[in-house]
Amino acid sequence: MGKNLAEFRLLGIDVKVHWSFVLVLAFGAFLYGAGPAGWLVGGLYGILTFLLLFVCVTLHEYGHALTARRFGIQTRSILLLPIGGVANLERMPEKPIQELLIVIAGPLVNFAIAALLVPIVFLFGTEAASGLGQASVIVDNLREPGLLNLLLYLFLTNVLLGFFNLLPAFPMDGGRLLRSLLAMVMPYMQATRIAVFVGRLMAVAFAIYGIFSGGISLLLIAFFVYVGGSAELEAVSSRAVLRGVRAGAAVAHDAVSLYTSERLERAVELVMRSYQTDYPVLDLGGRFAGVLTHQRLIYALRELGPDTRIVEVMVPSTEIPECSPDTDLATVWELMSQHGSRVVAVRAGTQFLGIITNDDMSEVFQVMGAAIEGKQRRQPPADPQDTGAASKPNGEHENV
Repeated sequence: MGKNLAEFRLLGIDVKVHWSFVLVLAFGAFLYGAGPAGWLVGGLYGILTFLLLFVCVTLHEYGHALTARRFGIQTRSILLLPIGGVANLERMPEKPIQELLIVIAGPLVNFAIAALLVPIVFLFGTEAASGLGQASVIVDNLREPGLLNLLLYLFLTNVLLGFFNLLPAFPMDGGRLLRSLLAMVMPYMQATRIAVFVGRLMAVAFAIYGIFSGGISLLLIAFFVYVGGSAELEAVSSRAVLRGVRAGAAVAHDAVSLYTSERLERAVELVMRSYQTDYPVLDLGGRFAGVLTHQRLIYALRELGPDTRIVEVMVPSTEIPECSPDTDLATVWELMSQHGSRVVAVRAGTQFLGIITNDDMSEVFQVMGAAIEGKQRRQPPADPQDTGAASKPNGEHENV
């Protein structure tokens, strides 16, 4: 989606402001500039208002991130977009109660901000507070520059943000909250399917309302909810499939290895004769030294030439995450994600067994997913009177 407008780091978390955020500020300037304060003062006031709004959105995301940190889950970054913020967690916890606490922390931050503003608005802004029951009065107050009106705006928007995020539109906070509650009484996969289905219904409702009300932002949110929910369901399905496969079974034991003393032209020869794209690299003593990835190979051929030694361009072993052969592939996937690596080395103690790549993971998922799907289709219907026969296939399916 292009480069970021700005980046900064706070409390050990990178915050990235997407370039499209400029559109939000421009909209704020236009909205308030057309008000009673005029284009200059109103425009500047509109920019300030929207900046403070997104400060609250950022604090909302920090609520998620800092709570996740309490459970040992780090946050790669927080991305601010025109439709809100996204906390990019390394993973979501599988314990429903942990997910519930992480999810609810965001809206609670908004409610806490609103609670802090209540005394100021009601004690010192009596005129503004008296109009809370009249929508026209509120709109007029919000467009008129002033400290109390600004505080009233922040109070109202934080209340609205808190409640809006609690709508069961998966993968928004409310949808994840629904999934965590369902997961306490049913399998995680089933809970996700139900939450995604409810989220799709909400997305359709957002889209219909957005079309008839002219709310473009609601159309964007509807698209995000529908696509994001589908992506989340696919990710959960992938983890369920990969959890049943061990790393030792996914290692290609016939994969070709390269040596640190060889040159890139050797890798080119191998690429032309096989489908292998990433190569483990061994030193002269046969010890694992690193990996020559497809990306490194292409870059080195273009910039350095085929006579370059492999040791000069490989990813050293110290930068490659490792796992044991008993590690399930769902955990391997998380290792790749956490380290930003497309390769994981598999070791049995000090013995190097091979590597698993993103391509290997995709292949295993497709094959195992197809096998499980075919098994489910061929499974004869269980006899309703035979409770043992009815419960066994479901148990096996959820433990995959």
